[in-house]
This record gives sequence, structure tokens and C-alpha cells, in this order.
Amino acid sequence: MTWQVRLFARTRLGVYKNCLDLIEAYSELAPWWERVLLTIYAGVGPPLARCLGSSTRNLWHHADTIVADLLAVSGMSPQDLAKSLRQYVRLKREEDHKLSFERARECIYDQAFYPLVTHFTFAFQPSAVARMRFVRRTVESFSASSAIVADLGCGSGAMLCEVLKVRPNWTGYGLDISEAAINYARRLATHKEVAARAQFQTGCLMNLPFASGSLDVIIASEVIEHLPRPKRVFEELSRVLAPGGQLLVTVPAESHTPAHMHAVSSAEDLCGLIEQAGLAVTSVETKWHVSYGDDRKHIFAVAKAGRKSTPKIDPYSFPLPQISSAASSGILSS
Repeated sequence: MTWQVRLFARTRLGVYKNCLDLIEAYSELAPWWERVLLTIYAGVGPPLARCLGSSTRNLWHHADTIVADLLAVSGMSPQDLAKSLRQYVRLKREEDHKLSFERARECIYDQAFYPLVTHFTFAFQPSAVARMRFVRRTVESFSASSAIVADLGCGSGAMLCEVLKVRPNWTGYGLDISEAAINYARRLATHKEVAARAQFQTGCLMNLPFASGSLDVIIASEVIEHLPRPKRVFEELSRVLAPGGQLLVTVPAESHTPAHMHAVSSAEDLCGLIEQAGLAVTSVETKWHVSYGDDRKHIFAVAKAGRKSTPKIDPYSFPLPQISSAASSGILSS
């Protein structure tokens, strides 16, 4: 694909050197049909997007920034990064059945490529870009000037870092079962200059290490489907959410990923799980995405915690400030 990359470099795409370097490195490892898809994506995608009213310049600039961050935080060359991404692609192709939670942890979450993959998706995967926009748009709508936000199942930490950039007076906490992801997220937070307001720790959503009623905003994006007991997860999310606090959830409705143990089949099913946990759904939307290797359908929802009389504060291991005035006064409303 070298000649195609050279051709792209002579067009408007030439300024996005990080993307082109990674595309070229990846294409050297990919089979011919993937190289064809890459050529079509890079060559036909931009003019098609323009016809549909999208800003291709913004899309490529965003992707180039993500790839630049990946290279800086990982310390890898484009060739080494491409090799790591190929590991996951190969596993995803070979594992055509749903992995158990323990097997998924062994094959995916505990692997060095895991945080790289979760970060890379925000560059080119339509559903991941849409999720980032959804979370950013939602937190921007909150009126609280200060708040405690937690990204549960944070992966690379990219989403939490974005939120903290948008809300410079907020404090953030990231939780993920993957030690590799947590180590990467800490480096990314330093790279994005939000480390002073971010703390990361390993842990599981089925037994959250947070005090009851201690979080103003919770993000649970593309994580519920990875866990064996979704009802238990939502009960935990409800427990740690402060009075008037907000929960942002995204889940795939059609999943083709081995690490996904289940998929919520409809917005009604997701709302049912949320409401059973004692939370009130304030908005829900279903989005379709067309892209190679992506889950086609996702559900985005926002829910709010009711007014709890006296939140119970439990002695959990994760150090958190007291319940913020923002949540206790109920001003986290959109």
C-alpha cells in the first residue's frame, strides 16, 4: 500500500502524518483484502463524508491527534503500534464465540495491547467517536462548576481525560479490571495535563471500591456487556451515585466481539435495568453505525439518582472526598 499512502500524502490528507504513518505500517501486516478496505476508506471516505455534510478535516484532525497521543504515551513506533493492534484483530477473528469473563481477562484485558486498542478506537471507529461526543456533550450541559466524576471500565483513560479537559474544576477517578489499562491511563493523564485531578485504580464494577453516595457523575461506556451480572452492576452504580447525580451509559445492542458476554437487545431493556436499580432515565437514544469491525447498533442513556434521605457512607478502600456540594444541592441537572 506504499504507493497509495504516497498518493494520499500529496492530497489534503498529507498533513495528517501520524495517521498516514500508522496506516502504512498497518497495511504492511494486513492481508490484501484489508489493504483494499483501507484504500477505499482513506480514498473514498473523505469525499463521501463531504457529500453527507460531515467535516472531513475535523474527522482526520481528530484521528491524527488520537494517533499522536497513542505514539507519545506508548513510546512505540508506528510499526510496533500496528503489530499490537494486529494482535487484537487476529484474536477477534479467531474467537468466534463468546469468551467467559475469566478467559476474556486472560486473552484481552491482561494483555499489553488492550489499552492501545481501546484508545485507538476513538480515532477511526464511528461508534467510539459517537460515544465520546455523547459524553462530552452531556457533561458540558451540566451546570455544576465542580463535581466528582468516575469513568468505570475506563480502558485507556481517554474518555476521562477528555471530560477533565472540558470541565477543568472537576475531579476524576478511573477504574478498570486491567492493570495494563490503568498504567496506560496514568501516563495518558500526565500527557494530557490532567494528572493532578485524576486518579486510577484497578477494580471491578460488580464490587465498586467507592463509598455509597460519593460520586456526582458516573460514566459506564461499553462496559456493562463485558460483565456476567448486569443487574448487580446497576445496583452498584446506583449505590455509589450521589443524590441528584447523573449516570451516563452506552452499550452495544448488536455485538460481534468475543469479550462481550451479552448485549442489551433494545433501549427498553436497558431502561428496565436502570430503573430496577432505582434510577430515573432522563434520555435514551439508539444510534446505528456503518463501519468495518464495528458493532452496528448502540444505545446511549442518561439517568439520574433520586433524592436519598441520608446516604450511607461505607469504608471503601478507594480514597474519595466527601459528597460534593454540587450533588447534594441537586444542581447537576441538564
